[in-house]
Amino acid sequence: MDIKGKTVFVAGATSGLGLGVARCFAGRGANVVLVGRRRELATELARELGETALGVGADTTEPEQVAEAINAAVDRFGTIHINVNTAGIQGYLPLIAPSGPTEAADFMRLWKTNVVGTFNVVSRTAAVMLNNEPDHDGERGVIINTSSVAGEDGTAGMLGYAATKAALIGMTLPAAREFAGRGIRVNTIVAGGFDTPILDVTGRDAAAGQIQFFANPRRLGQPEEFAAFAAHIVENGFFNAATPRLDAGYRVPL
Repeated sequence: MDIKGKTVFVAGATSGLGLGVARCFAGRGANVVLVGRRRELATELARELGETALGVGADTTEPEQVAEAINAAVDRFGTIHINVNTAGIQGYLPLIAPSGPTEAADFMRLWKTNVVGTFNVVSRTAAVMLNNEPDHDGERGVIINTSSVAGEDGTAGMLGYAATKAALIGMTLPAAREFAGRGIRVNTIVAGGFDTPILDVTGRDAAAGQIQFFANPRRLGQPEEFAAFAAHIVENGFFNAATPRLDAGYRVPL
């Protein structure tokens, strides 16, 4: 799918990987809908990108807010062709904490944001895409979700986060098969080792300590590199139902 002139709906677009995607796709001539919980920031960032960008405030865990954001996108640009989901949270969550068994509510907080939030956006953007006219290759839309290397080789203490990211990997093939012959491709990028604001919460020193486990290059990835890969997935019409890792060869140690 040619990115130029298409409309991309980016959930989690106000920082990190999502903001990198928004800027990259805007630079390639797309209409960009920046969606984030911080409405004012989303609007400000959209203003910086120009007239072909729209900032919308929405909590992806709330179906009504997602529906309103999608309606705003369709009202402004006519339809949605591409959906990239990067919204998510991370947190330390073992089975047994120092105070005793971990409460299920703590697990559900991660699950609701990372899995349910992504589901809400995917199901509703796909419904819009199915109404698009197919291009010469029969394509109507492209969906890209964001998982983590933790979903494949999570370490102790990250059970909750790892479970949510594994779930996104598991959603990929069934979703792609649901849209088989209907013109929508679904892929999930399994990302690891990126320099985003989440490191300010989880610890930049801890992240720096993991670089020794990278194959090459031995540095943190940049949101621009994630965005470039997302753009390639959109433009490569044969790329479907895949969960490629983008992690410099990083494998999480025990």
